[in-house]
Amino acid sequence: MSEKLRIIYAATEVEGFSKSGGLADVSRALPLHLKQQGHDIRIVTPFYRSIPENHDTRILIPSLGVPLGGEEIRCAVRELEMQGTVEGETVTVPVYFIEHEDYFFRSGYYDDGMLEYPDNAERFGFFSKSALQLCRALKWIPHIFHANDWHTALIPYYLFQEQEAGTELLVSSSVLTVHNSGYQGNVPGRFSNSLDIYDKFIVPEIFEDHGQLNLLKGGISFADQVNTVSQGYAEELKTPLGSHGLHEIYADKGNAFSGILNGCDYEEWNPESDPNLPECFSINDLAGKKVCKQKLQQTFGLPESSEVAVIGMVSRLTWQKGFEYLIPALQDILRLKVQLIILGSGELWIASSFDKLKEQFPEKLGWKNGHDNYLAHLIEAGSDLYLMPSLYEPCGLNQMYSLRYGTLPIVRNVGGLKDTVINYQENSQKGNGFIFEDPNAEAVAEAVDFAVKIFYRKPARFRKMIERAMKQRFTWTAAAEKYSALYQKTLNQGVK
Repeated sequence: MSEKLRIIYAATEVEGFSKSGGLADVSRALPLHLKQQGHDIRIVTPFYRSIPENHDTRILIPSLGVPLGGEEIRCAVRELEMQGTVEGETVTVPVYFIEHEDYFFRSGYYDDGMLEYPDNAERFGFFSKSALQLCRALKWIPHIFHANDWHTALIPYYLFQEQEAGTELLVSSSVLTVHNSGYQGNVPGRFSNSLDIYDKFIVPEIFEDHGQLNLLKGGISFADQVNTVSQGYAEELKTPLGSHGLHEIYADKGNAFSGILNGCDYEEWNPESDPNLPECFSINDLAGKKVCKQKLQQTFGLPESSEVAVIGMVSRLTWQKGFEYLIPALQDILRLKVQLIILGSGELWIASSFDKLKEQFPEKLGWKNGHDNYLAHLIEAGSDLYLMPSLYEPCGLNQMYSLRYGTLPIVRNVGGLKDTVINYQENSQKGNGFIFEDPNAEAVAEAVDFAVKIFYRKPARFRKMIERAMKQRFTWTAAAEKYSALYQKTLNQGVK
């Protein structure tokens, strides 16, 4: 990398401050690694109600004016230094918090626990505009505005407005990362006035979508570069079947659309040093994995046996994760010589299905409704196989964790799953997991049955697969280098 860049990284959640999903993990890890590579990167994120309960922040700007929707909205800006370790080096990244009590001091980030907030478009439109105003107020003009998902997808559009007006942001470029294209910010057209979206841009090629505004679609149109979180998902997004309705706009970006695989935090997910485990283990000594398996069975009240195949799952309970066809398949799967252990929360009908299955298979199904970091680590370490039957999966992290812990993944051939898991074949010496194609109950049941047969009938091959899996690495250092190259490509386009 030849040039050290100024980058503002805008995200609605950052691990350590706010988290509802994988975006938060990326928003912490990637900036830390980019900073370690020499960039002047700074994060901007909302100041949610939960943050002051756990962090002491400093007032940076007492009152920042954000012109939007024909008025000037005032907010404060707070700051602190986020610290992390990258390759043994302590790294700090400035974090700017946008404080607006009415918009962000709520019970949830995006919803009240049941329904999305009806003013989300205005909340995050304001946040997007404030990111630009903050940089102008600091007289710190970034080379790159890096936006993430629909919540900040208006940043490229607002940057376009600034550049049309000839402001100091004329030298900046924009990158938009799509972490999950299934969520697009579809809102009624009446929000166009409060978001300063001009009528000439409310057309099907840009913001208009079946009579509504589509904020992600508009952001993609205006961004200088768009990327998503795996090469496999990038290819799927250019097809009618896998695009969530936006394949034409992704395809139209041409070389300005790409995929960069997320990294894995091997500082946290390392079986050799994981403090959550009753006994650690390594590729050369798997004795601790057997101890973890026993502890896992004890914890979920299942019969203790080192001989039975244990299949783990840690997942959001949502249609995206393939539960519509997995749950019917479980009648066949749970009749195999297996134990299935599931941790997750989400849609009520999925949780209720597991409650009923638990009654039917009390000695084969262990299940907990909720999230528990300790149990998540124990499931990854103590299971023999890990199941991810996702309908679609932009990147996926749990299959990376599973590989590191020698827990062989069973996945569908989509998105980041097919970029990270190598399918086992009878004559192959390269497999580190098991892959199936079709999103239906029969396909997932057959894949699990095949994996379980290898576990029992060919233990030497299964052990070799574990060794290959544990050697696999997907680092944030490699991902950050690719983002650096993407930023440089953006600046070299010469569109400004």
